[in-house]
Amino acid sequence: MTQYPKIDLPNACDVVVIGGGIHGASSAYYLTKAGMKVVLLEKDTVASHQSGRAWGFVRQQGRDPAELPLMIECNRIWQGLEKELDADLEWRQGGVLFVARDGSEMAEYEQWIEETKGFGIETQVLDTKGVEKLTPGITTPGVGGIYTPSDGQAEPKKAAPAIAKRASEMGAVIAEGCGALSIETEGGAVSSVVSERGEIKCKYVICAAGAASHKFVAKLGRRLPQQTTRGTVIRTTPVPHISAAGTLAAGLAFRQRTDGSMNIADEFMTDIDLTLGRFKFARDFAPGLFDNWATFKFHFNKRFFDDLVDRMPGSEAAKQPTIGRRTNQAEPYKVRVNNAMANLQKVFPQIKQVGIVDQWAGDIDVTPDAVPVIDQLDRPKHFFIATGFSGHGFAMGPVVGKVLADWITTGQPSITLAGMELARFEDGTRRRPRSRV
Repeated sequence: MTQYPKIDLPNACDVVVIGGGIHGASSAYYLTKAGMKVVLLEKDTVASHQSGRAWGFVRQQGRDPAELPLMIECNRIWQGLEKELDADLEWRQGGVLFVARDGSEMAEYEQWIEETKGFGIETQVLDTKGVEKLTPGITTPGVGGIYTPSDGQAEPKKAAPAIAKRASEMGAVIAEGCGALSIETEGGAVSSVVSERGEIKCKYVICAAGAASHKFVAKLGRRLPQQTTRGTVIRTTPVPHISAAGTLAAGLAFRQRTDGSMNIADEFMTDIDLTLGRFKFARDFAPGLFDNWATFKFHFNKRFFDDLVDRMPGSEAAKQPTIGRRTNQAEPYKVRVNNAMANLQKVFPQIKQVGIVDQWAGDIDVTPDAVPVIDQLDRPKHFFIATGFSGHGFAMGPVVGKVLADWITTGQPSITLAGMELARFEDGTRRRPRSRV
């Protein structure tokens, strides 16, 4: 059982941040830097859920155009973040490469470049020789690919903890093992947050609670369709240098760290654990599910029965629904592990010996259009939400925190958030999700 540090919570502060992933930690950091008194509530430990279990790609390439204004600025932030925090984040700016299997996929990548050329991203179209130059020894250069040299990578297990640590050193209260139970309002605005260790009066709330965010939104009378998919990642033993670019190629996703080890995954393949909760937003997710059917696998397993237990009156999860199960419950899927390792040696057969150092899984919170929600509710006022990053939120963490801090301190977000409004799921303006990219 995890032993959480004992921290005395203040009776009042300026902002309560719910969630200790990279978005919550970054919000706490930038708000504290701006002179606000901040309390961050995390039911487990900082980065113990998806923020510490991501691939670690920091990419502009392939994103929905709605995300690009944020991600372009965040790329600049990442380049100086280690120095700013005085911390090792394993930042490596070696670019991101997508290898196209065939002409259809290449056309899809080129269409993305055409759609986003107004943003000034220096994405390059490569032929097979260009792919081979970036990834020497690759056996499957496809028909070419696209490459963005300014993209990079960082270590998810280090980033959010380092950001939270710096926020704490500057005066933020980081309360691990202390979840938020409810949001209290007065006069149509946020007035306090009730936590497991008592009530905290506050002027603002930022909900960055990942897959639990829809529960807080529902309690405030709004609707956020949100589900999870399970992603499996493997870390290998060090191997000879292959590439500094985060790469998707022939069913393999990988990034090579500076010590030679690799984080690899079974590319975009994801797993869905069936529970009764899946039916709640089934209609919202159906279009995207059918469009990308081949990338999903459904599982009837222990989590179905855990969900039943959690719904029983008197269970811990039923007593505290916004907290649910405190620790990460996602387990690596053996098939994904085996596929990733097999693909690694198929794509790079020159790697003669490679082993597994670690493997893990996380629950990725997703929205029906695979675009996050970053918004402020009109009622109650001063309730902000940042969630639904759909498997590519780690890279955006620092800028999301900065934009929310700017919004609270100045009254306006410093970067456009058009297309990320919560209302798109209520008024029918949401779009179908983009395909692979």
